[in-house]
Amino acid sequence: MNTIQVTGQVISSTNYTTNRLFNFSPQLIREAAENFLASGITEIEIPQGVLDPDNKNPDTGVHEETIQETIAGLPGQTRVLGTYIGGGGLGDDNDAFVATQSRSIENLCRYFPDMTYGMLHPAGKDQGDPDKIKKVVEGYAMLAEKATAIRGGFQLTFHNHFDSSGESAEQVRAYLAAIAEANLPSLRWGVDIGHCHGMGDDYLDVLDEYAHLVGDFFHIKARVPAFDQLHGGDAYRADRDIWGNEAEFGSGLYSGFVNAADPEMETPFADVFRILREKATPTSGVCRGAMEIDIPRQHPRLEIMCTTLYLKNVHGVESAMALSNDEIVAGVFGTGG
Repeated sequence: MNTIQVTGQVISSTNYTTNRLFNFSPQLIREAAENFLASGITEIEIPQGVLDPDNKNPDTGVHEETIQETIAGLPGQTRVLGTYIGGGGLGDDNDAFVATQSRSIENLCRYFPDMTYGMLHPAGKDQGDPDKIKKVVEGYAMLAEKATAIRGGFQLTFHNHFDSSGESAEQVRAYLAAIAEANLPSLRWGVDIGHCHGMGDDYLDVLDEYAHLVGDFFHIKARVPAFDQLHGGDAYRADRDIWGNEAEFGSGLYSGFVNAADPEMETPFADVFRILREKATPTSGVCRGAMEIDIPRQHPRLEIMCTTLYLKNVHGVESAMALSNDEIVAGVFGTGG
């Protein structure tokens, strides 16, 4: 029986009053890491954009001053385990994709000694038929071999995602069948529990069938269709759309994704965790799920606390520090001795 452990995903887990999407400045990375640490979460996943968030050095992919500021700002207890890798060029020009992304992985491993996985975003919607998806996975496999040469034991994990060629049940099955055929221990399924809703009624069937491809890492988030202008369908309610902040980019983008403790969420966590505990194949018996707080309605530190307490007390999920309920609350509200 596998153990489920929660980690933190640093994309938008910063502050609910500012632009959150795709802002990878050292200050926001530090704030997000501190928000997770307050609840005892010391292991995080960072975007590869931290290497050069303002694209100042496209030739090397690294802005030394910025990355050093990011590293210096991280809390001493924080360990950076993984990153998130875009899908541009996959299927069309795998060689260029592998060259660019292997350079990024090499740089991230150089700066972060615990870096050990990368979440792979699917290719764009135009790469959605099975033959094209197989070409995409061929690119994944090429990069996986490069990554393990850079750091032994590195895992690349397919990240199913809304609005891509890896959204529907048919598409996800095509990816997973190709990954199974590739048969590489370095190429796994980093299942995203929230984005699995794109598979509709086949959600749990696909997970149950392919859970053996889930390795050491996955993503934890939940969904409320009433909030989701793009994907909520008939369940969407304009009066409940939570994208009212003028500081945000876009309108309604993934606003249905919420923290896992939201009382209205529809994500079947009990079934998901049961399947992962029984059928996933992590290398050391621990599946680490990176918590996402995509659209915080309260301060993200509070939402992280609520999610941590919910996962711990309802589903038996721990974090690396394994704090008690009282210790987590004290860390968030600064009431510790």
